[in-house]
Amino acid sequence: MKASQAGTQDLDRVLSEGSIWRCQQCGLCSGICPSERAGGIRPIGILTRAHQGSLDLREERSLWLCAMCNSCTERCQMGVDPAETIALLRGESANLGNIPKHFSEEAKLFIRSGLSFPNTGMTKKLRKDLGLDELTVPTETMEQLAMLLRKTRLGGLRLE
Repeated sequence: MKASQAGTQDLDRVLSEGSIWRCQQCGLCSGICPSERAGGIRPIGILTRAHQGSLDLREERSLWLCAMCNSCTERCQMGVDPAETIALLRGESANLGNIPKHFSEEAKLFIRSGLSFPNTGMTKKLRKDLGLDELTVPTETMEQLAMLLRKTRLGGLRLE
């Protein structure tokens, strides 16, 4: 499926009327990208393929290598927002079932516990050694989280 066929309003907005059309393919976004320097995502390549409609969101793996640091957006002199585009492409990719297992596991843990890391015995010991209170997520916070999940796409992800 091409990015332009993905169907979300946010994604369509970014790809059709948003900043991606201003991209002059200068490569500044890629030059500053810490992920690309480590062999990860190549922002200009993603923008170019998204612009052309040749990005297969069911298969594209490099989207998940973005560190989401926003350096690409800050560097762009044309006002393009590669970070937003990549985030929207990631969201649509996840909706299509293309989500790495470690992200899926983290999302499931977050939904279940309100935490994005396991609260293990080691975590509890380290917190105690540091003089910190035991980590708990209040019931009210979990209720707010449940409401946010219902109102956002995260609640509709297939996380099997």
